[in-house]
Amino acid sequence: MPARIRTRRCTNSSSTRYFPPAAWISSPPTPGVPVRYQPDLLLRHPEPGTMMERAYRTVKRSIIELDRPPGARFTEHEVARTLGLSKTPVREALARLHRDGLVAPLPRSGYVVSAITLADVANLCDMRTLLQTEAAGLCATRRLDAESARRLDELSIDDDEKYTGETGFEDRLRANYEYEAIIANGSGNDRLAMAVVTVLDEIERVARLVARLTPTLPPERTRQRIAVTEAVRQGNPIEARAAMRVRTVSARDEILRTLLISPAVTTTAIPVP
Repeated sequence: MPARIRTRRCTNSSSTRYFPPAAWISSPPTPGVPVRYQPDLLLRHPEPGTMMERAYRTVKRSIIELDRPPGARFTEHEVARTLGLSKTPVREALARLHRDGLVAPLPRSGYVVSAITLADVANLCDMRTLLQTEAAGLCATRRLDAESARRLDELSIDDDEKYTGETGFEDRLRANYEYEAIIANGSGNDRLAMAVVTVLDEIERVARLVARLTPTLPPERTRQRIAVTEAVRQGNPIEARAAMRVRTVSARDEILRTLLISPAVTTTAIPVP
């Protein structure tokens, strides 16, 4: 079930425009300026919102960033005490996280963080390919504004020398998600941009797990990204779709390959069907 959409009325229009929570930033959208849909990772200063939204985002980030790893158990009371909130907004937040597929309720025992399975990861990556391939094609057709195009060029270079030190991984992940967001928003289709953002939010947890298993990136990653950027900049939707498909399918294969050789998989007993 998708998250509920809250509304705001633009000051220069009699119609109501809809902004999903993932798109909100520290200040209200400027009338007449297209809404920029951003992955949760890039929302460094989200609006305070309600107590439920605060609980929701705090627990969600703890799950995505693996502070609460797959299989971890916790209670509603524990979350409420840690955040200094009453149980009602926490209960609503956990119900929403359950709908998102990030947690599952346990009978009289609290909640457990959902497992990461190969089947779910494969489905998620396939969905990413479908959505981002189309977004790249539409983005190339519409053409980016000068500032977005310039930033896309900057973000196209993704190598180990560019991201070093203790914050290297976080900087690289944010840069990658900013790159994806520029193309998604450049599609001109708000629904598609929202869908891309949702998938990216779900994939972030997987990306962090994979990074712990193998911190290096395949050498072709930058080349693939540059191919997408060039096709988008040249206004070639066919090449943009093809390049994005190569890029996302390659990422899918790399993710699944890494998970398949992880100890959690290779040491698991295979039952007789």
